[in-house]
Amino acid sequence: MQIERFDTADERQLLTEATQVLQDLGFTVEESAPAVGVLAGSKARDAEEAGQIAAQVALTIVAAAFLVAYIPTWDTDQIIRVTLSSQRLPNSSQTQLRASFERVVRTNQGQVRVEQLHQPEMHREFFNTLRNGMAARGERA
Repeated sequence: MQIERFDTADERQLLTEATQVLQDLGFTVEESAPAVGVLAGSKARDAEEAGQIAAQVALTIVAAAFLVAYIPTWDTDQIIRVTLSSQRLPNSSQTQLRASFERVVRTNQGQVRVEQLHQPEMHREFFNTLRNGMAARGERA
């Protein structure tokens, strides 16, 4: 999760621009409630990695050599979810925007896990693109 401040009192305009940025980044906006400053979206992505599959196959072979049953498990697909919430700062012409990214990963065995995504580059890409969009619209960001 990361929070950034924008030099605008227009929360709706900030969320409108954030919607466009998310769509440009491949997200589908699923919920939008500008009156309360909330926006949510997601995008589906392949989660298979050759190294992870190769490691699971190797473990299966080693286990079989010792006559141990082993069911290989690897990630197959994922959904990246983003939640944005905005809040106008009291006695200020600034609005803060909080962005939280997580992924829901499904394995070849049908197991599901949820992980928070803390990669700074993901947040940086979103906020930089948003700032550029706001600047292009004439807002000081």
